[in-house]
Amino acid sequence: MSNPFLKHFEGSHTDSNGSEQDGRSSSLGSNKILDKQEKIKNKKLRETAKLYRARFSNSTSDTLTVAYALHCFELSKSPVEFCHENALHLKTMEEMSKLRKQLLQLVFNHHGHEFERGFSWTLGTMEDVEQAWRILSSKRSTLLNVEDILGQAICAGWVDRVAKRIRGNSGFLEGDRKTSAVRYQACMVKETVFLHRWSSLSRSAPEFLVYSELLQTKRPYMHGATSIKPEWLAKYGGSLCSFSTVEDRKPEYDPQTDQLYRWVIPTFGPHLWQLPAQSMPISSDEDRLKVCAKFPELIHSLKQMKRSRIKS
Repeated sequence: MSNPFLKHFEGSHTDSNGSEQDGRSSSLGSNKILDKQEKIKNKKLRETAKLYRARFSNSTSDTLTVAYALHCFELSKSPVEFCHENALHLKTMEEMSKLRKQLLQLVFNHHGHEFERGFSWTLGTMEDVEQAWRILSSKRSTLLNVEDILGQAICAGWVDRVAKRIRGNSGFLEGDRKTSAVRYQACMVKETVFLHRWSSLSRSAPEFLVYSELLQTKRPYMHGATSIKPEWLAKYGGSLCSFSTVEDRKPEYDPQTDQLYRWVIPTFGPHLWQLPAQSMPISSDEDRLKVCAKFPELIHSLKQMKRSRIKS
């Protein structure tokens, strides 16, 4: 799906007096004036388009920025006027609206056993979801805890399109022009990629993000960026991680889940990005026995917790 936000406006300029210019020097002078006027005009249009986009901006995600624009579009009384007033592509917004409804129907109308095993919806009917979507409570259409869940869903879907910020001087010379786009190292790409200044994340420039695709202009820019937490990479991208146990940190037991957890340091992807230490459940019986043998005091704690659970 293409970006619904307009970045450039179509337009043309004509000679203000409508007369032909005589002489080569006069023509060159006129062209210079027109070029300068065109540059000023384009700059103003870019700034205007940026202000339009800021109305929907979500600083954590370009995807959620677009989602909020779609939300407002579907609630507007006149979609055509709404797109005109907010510099949005009408056709793109209409296609996105149709796709959202198709996906919603797919979730509720699909009765395949394989689908049901992987996903179970227990939070109301399709009409309930549609009704909740139709309520516009504030500028930010989603609560923070919902945004966190959506961020995890986006991370899970694009876990092979992760990028880590490159610290240090982000500017470099390209001809005579110095650029200041924030640089990133992408998980599956050798060359440096960049966060575009039009991105909703351009100011925050998070340490880790996922993106939907790379757009190649003079350099590769990430499109559809969403900020993610590093612990999500180990949770949803375990197949791309290697784990080393933190030997000097005692494992923990969670009586609610009846799980034994140990602390590990995940290393993610081919660039071997080290992520913060986190606790993970010990899945195999053999590993549990090894942990209990190394930390015998755990056995005593486990017995006490299980006794208290039985009494209660």
